[in-house]
Amino acid sequence: MNPMIAFIEHLLYTHDCVIIPHFGGFVLNTQDFKLDDEQVIHPKSKWVAFNERLQSDDGLLATSWAKENGISLKQAFAAVHQFGQTLSAQIKADKQFQFGNIGVFQVSKSGRLQFEPNQLINFDLNQYGLMPVGIGQAKKKPVLQESPVEKSAVDLPTVQPPVKRTRQNQFYTYVLMAFFFGGIAAYYLTEPNSRYVNSSFSPLTIRIKKTKPAAPAKIAVIEVPKKEVVATVQEEITAPVSGGIFLVAGSFKTEAKAATCQAELVAKGFENVQIIEKQAGEGHYRVSVGEVADFDAGYAAAARLKTEKKLDIWVYKR
Repeated sequence: MNPMIAFIEHLLYTHDCVIIPHFGGFVLNTQDFKLDDEQVIHPKSKWVAFNERLQSDDGLLATSWAKENGISLKQAFAAVHQFGQTLSAQIKADKQFQFGNIGVFQVSKSGRLQFEPNQLINFDLNQYGLMPVGIGQAKKKPVLQESPVEKSAVDLPTVQPPVKRTRQNQFYTYVLMAFFFGGIAAYYLTEPNSRYVNSSFSPLTIRIKKTKPAAPAKIAVIEVPKKEVVATVQEEITAPVSGGIFLVAGSFKTEAKAATCQAELVAKGFENVQIIEKQAGEGHYRVSVGEVADFDAGYAAAARLKTEKKLDIWVYKR
């Protein structure tokens, strides 16, 4: 075996990746405990995969080779480089190459390099000495089989006993119909004639003549002259309410915005819309939709406008 191959195998026990420059790299993959179909438990293991794209030299193989053999780094890098070229040429020539205990290299029909790892070697030192353990055959539950049932050669038809139909229902139907029609006949036969009166003492029948009602006497109507009553209606004179309490709908810093609000309220149907001029010390122009005598009337008007016009009002006293 080439000493470089044996050294790479030794490095894989302590490193997860070993790269051969300009050839490829060996990468360890971890496999957890598993139970196969034969009820054998295999311990946790690390197996090797080969990645041909790992071409750059990380220096691990060269520096470890220099320490192992006591040579300079320059000599070690040259030896590693020479090993990679020789290995690549040998695999292409032989089409198959056994790389120590790690695995086997092959060249496919398309010229691609393939690697088959050795599944029997475990590179996980923590599992050293652990072997696969069988736990015996799994107990299978007994399967119950149905016992065969003999069937008769000829299936006899089922015989249903004849059902005796009684005429009891028809009897009750006829009885109810007899009572129904008998009652109707008795009603028409016993109903007295509205044009005759039968006496219980005389067998004679007395006819009652229908007389026409007498015409009502005419009553003379004497017209009494009515006196014209002239009612004097006193017009209520309502003076405009002036209590200094306003129903304010908006407050603005500029008079132009207050005028815009006034125009919008007038367009909505409010008549007594006015702009309250700001006094000394005040910073806003207020737009009022009315004036009331006291606060109670103001609160009532504000609630009414909130309900009817959807307008928020606050009561303001100048």
